[in-house]
Amino acid sequence: MAHPRPHLQAGAACGIMNLPMTCRRFILILLGLLPLSLPRTAGAEGAEHLAYDITWVGVSVGTMSVRSETGDDGALVRTIRIRNRPWIALVYPVDNTVECRIESTADGPRHTVTKQMGEKEFVQDDTLTLWPDAGKAVWTNAVSNTVHAFEVPPGARDFVSFFFDLRDAAADGNWSADRDYQLVMDDALHALEIRVGEPRRLRTPWGRMNAIPVEAVSKSPVLFKRNKPRAVWVAAHRPVVLFADVETRFGTVRGTLARWELDGHPVEWKEER
Repeated sequence: MAHPRPHLQAGAACGIMNLPMTCRRFILILLGLLPLSLPRTAGAEGAEHLAYDITWVGVSVGTMSVRSETGDDGALVRTIRIRNRPWIALVYPVDNTVECRIESTADGPRHTVTKQMGEKEFVQDDTLTLWPDAGKAVWTNAVSNTVHAFEVPPGARDFVSFFFDLRDAAADGNWSADRDYQLVMDDALHALEIRVGEPRRLRTPWGRMNAIPVEAVSKSPVLFKRNKPRAVWVAAHRPVVLFADVETRFGTVRGTLARWELDGHPVEWKEER
């Protein structure tokens, strides 16, 4: 079972992927920004699939697929895969997968986050194992063959779960907080301030809808240093992200929800009046 989500505070998604370091940072941000679309009861209700189109200056440069389901063993598994378009892959192929598996243990829920990134000559293969209740974590890097065990504040979250929490913070306009959000990425801990703004009416592929802006402000000197999340827009009356923007040195890149399915059936949308 998943760890109870922290309460969050009220207040206030690169150029065409041609530079390896910029591309990797951009992907890590989107890997987190877009998964927050999944409904909080998705694991209990069955399989879910979301597809996002990634655009730069109006040109589609990649796709992201997000899946969530509960396995026969009761573990909640969330998988994210991001790839660039075939015409870009001819020059710079990108195929990255991140899986977060949450299961019960004697030390409380265990979050196992495996990250496999393949970008031309660059390869990344690592695993973060986090026990939020016990306040401990282990990061294993298969490429460098290193292991780092460290302590974290109780309730700290991995970056996949973090963005599910962001989604829930905005759902139904219900949020509050009295402390920073503690985020574990790889072998480091980062403090974040979460800001949730007032709903606005936006034009979407499904018509005009009310959406709530959510912003994560990093207090870490290294997290989001170059590529910064600008805004995540969550549908006001449905727990799904409509848009996510990331500001890079090459301009803004946007992820837009293109398809949403529950148990293999498309979710129906109606324009809000």
